[in-house]
Amino acid sequence: MASRDLERAREAFEVGDPEVSKQVHGSVSRGQERHNKEAGDYIKAVVFGGLDGIITTFAIIAAAAASAMSYKNILIVGFANLLGDAVGMAVGDYLSSKAEDDHVDAERTREAWEMEYFPDVEKKEMREIYESKGLPRDSSREVVDLLWEHRETFLDIMMIEELGLKPVDKAVSPFKSAMITFLSFMLFGGIPMLAYLCSGSYDKRGGLDLIFGISIVLFAVSLFMLGAYKGIITNQRWWVSGIIILVNGSITTVFAYFIGWALEGLAQDVQPPSNSTLAFSHFI
Repeated sequence: MASRDLERAREAFEVGDPEVSKQVHGSVSRGQERHNKEAGDYIKAVVFGGLDGIITTFAIIAAAAASAMSYKNILIVGFANLLGDAVGMAVGDYLSSKAEDDHVDAERTREAWEMEYFPDVEKKEMREIYESKGLPRDSSREVVDLLWEHRETFLDIMMIEELGLKPVDKAVSPFKSAMITFLSFMLFGGIPMLAYLCSGSYDKRGGLDLIFGISIVLFAVSLFMLGAYKGIITNQRWWVSGIIILVNGSITTVFAYFIGWALEGLAQDVQPPSNSTLAFSHFI
């Protein structure tokens, strides 16, 4: 088995079957579980990038359709928004992940320096941490002395217990995660535009028509599937997660549609001055 069967593990937990859970956890090595964790980090980038892409892009499409833009202009506005937001999302993902990794590395370097020059202080801090968790003084001293023989392990635990920082996983690349976010944003964000792209009538004005209805169906199905998969990887009921994401996305697009509709009505009420008025103003 390439990775731990998380679905079986969740089912075992839900029904309270320790034997099945034991079989699942004992069927793979530590290296295989690590590989599965790395894949899970990238899967999250796919899911969350896709969710942001499809919701924001369809909100733009809904507003453009409500304002009676032509199909051609809807595609132009939708694609420009899609590309711009995808780049922004990817850059933000990369910069935030890189900044977090740099912060953790800096704190780890500082802790390593303190361990080298102030070993007694660091061991005392670690003993106090374990004593605060309920370990007797003698037991905490034995644990700390044992860990001190394995400095990297001691440092990892110190980072978590004292600073609340997990060691940087070098196998997870911020750049790769950002690229996956970008591609997922573009792929799923482009799904609602397929209806307009394949319509063949690019000069037709948008509105509550068949093409917009097809775009809604594409949006709803894709959004529910992404929400369901998000539920699977976050250990929630898939159908509940799918419905919640669908409802949230629908609320966003309904607001966008009515805002576009209201702005279109406002624009029609503001009429340009007539030619006679312009001529009179020029004469004056």
